[in-house]
Amino acid sequence: MDLQGHRGARGLYPENTLQGFTAALEISEVRTLELDLCVTADDELIISHEPWFNESICEVADTIHEGFAYSLYKMTYDSIAQFDCGAKGHPDYPSQQPTPAHKPLLSELFATIQSEGLRWPHFNIEIKSHPTGDNIYHPRPHKFAALVATELTAADAQYPEADLLDHISIQSFDPRVLREMRKTTLRVKLALLSEEETSPAEQMDELGFPVDIYSPNYEHVTPELISWCHFRRIAVIPWTVNDLEQMQALVDMGVDGIISDYPNLFADLIY
Repeated sequence: MDLQGHRGARGLYPENTLQGFTAALEISEVRTLELDLCVTADDELIISHEPWFNESICEVADTIHEGFAYSLYKMTYDSIAQFDCGAKGHPDYPSQQPTPAHKPLLSELFATIQSEGLRWPHFNIEIKSHPTGDNIYHPRPHKFAALVATELTAADAQYPEADLLDHISIQSFDPRVLREMRKTTLRVKLALLSEEETSPAEQMDELGFPVDIYSPNYEHVTPELISWCHFRRIAVIPWTVNDLEQMQALVDMGVDGIISDYPNLFADLIY
């Protein structure tokens, strides 16, 4: 069962932060860290859900409204690192423990795991891309995929004990990025994210090939969907499940993993 801490452990610590990832790794049931990747103006891979500053969780200037004014893709990493995105906490997660935190680089996460002697987990890395954001909030899919492939290849060589490429999946809602990642021939698993209540067959026909993992909104999972995927050796890992009863129902239904903001609940699952 692939139990994944969503954005680290968003229900417990600020999302996509080194503090949150470290806390998630202290939960023995967590097999995988789920995280999001954006790109800076100096082509660094930065861990962030939005390619801008979400002012509900980040300390931003009064001149920034709704966070959209500052695209991370238009800012260097040195500038981005000056913003705090943890001390405010999250209004939707009252159990979250606020703590000062910056948006880290993907390389920082790997370096932190190594330097602090943490266990090397699996990584489920979402590439944040959409056609309307090309060259505004992120590079075009070909460049984005190339940056990811270069970074992961270098990290795999730097941390041979982690065997990174065999423990990473790349997920996205954007089929263009998954096609480009497949062209890199990097030995990582590919996962198709789905938000709409449509059939995986239609989505993979559009994509052009079957993925390794299908990740739908948990509310859209059915026994028929699981059977269709499993017949084709495609794993089903739904997002984002924050209620223990719902988690258990999905596990009983036959899913291959769970993505949750509350990985502390995993200890109570029966599977």
